[in-house]
Amino acid sequence: MRRFNRYRRFAFVQLEVLISILLISMGMASIVGAFIRSAKILRASREVAAASQVLQQRIEMIRDQPWNEIVRSDTMAELMGTPTNSEAELPGANLTEILKVTVPVNAKNGGVTETDREYSIRRENGTVTVLASGDFSEEPTLLFEGTARWQDKVGWHERVLRTVICRMGLTRSGIVGATLGLPGNRVSKRL
Repeated sequence: MRRFNRYRRFAFVQLEVLISILLISMGMASIVGAFIRSAKILRASREVAAASQVLQQRIEMIRDQPWNEIVRSDTMAELMGTPTNSEAELPGANLTEILKVTVPVNAKNGGVTETDREYSIRRENGTVTVLASGDFSEEPTLLFEGTARWQDKVGWHERVLRTVICRMGLTRSGIVGATLGLPGNRVSKRL
């Protein structure tokens, strides 16, 4: 009887140890799963931040240029050939930049609307292609829309940055006026 009790206690202890190992394994698996998910989220956040930085740096490159350099598609294509510093943070992501420059017109509500007058340029794998050419030398205001597209294990992603630049100088994004860009007039209205 004592042997039977000993075996029974031993079997019960083994069962307790197996259940403990199972519970610890489940806890460790959930911790590892949470770590993997957080690493994926962190990588995706870095990619989004890098793409946003690429767009911001591209807009700053454009803002540093004289007006006659940014109003023509051929000179903008040369500028687009220069990589941004943040591009290196998206290695192997098949980064594609698209720059669309549109001539805005005054809207009835005091803001602006886009017209069909535009030029666009694509930079993919270091190669620049003018998709639609144009020369807006006579225009006082231009709307710049930069798009960054990249691919990761999940799929394709896209970020867009829009800004308005006037012949008379820089404007803040989102602030556009009926007479924006005309000499001697600095009135602006919200969209």
